[in-house]
Amino acid sequence: MSDKESNFKEIQAANYPTRKAILSNLKKGSKTPDELAKASKVNKKIFEDHLKILVDLGLVKTADNKQISLTERGKEILGYVEKLDMENIDWT
Repeated sequence: MSDKESNFKEIQAANYPTRKAILSNLKKGSKTPDELAKASKVNKKIFEDHLKILVDLGLVKTADNKQISLTERGKEILGYVEKLDMENIDWT
């Protein structure tokens, strides 16, 4: 997969409303899975599926103490998504 394809896949995944909410919530600092699940207002199974996608793409990471946090790449991708939102760009 090219860098361009990888970037598109990351931005596309991060732009999904539930995942965007998770990333935005983590922008304020690390959270436990339970805190994030409660804030996302979806059932636990759906939340876990979305979280797995973010982890697999390297946008978030889980520490030994079960805290989930944004990676540097996650911060960068969230910045792109927020910019697209601010500019009302429909890129899908």
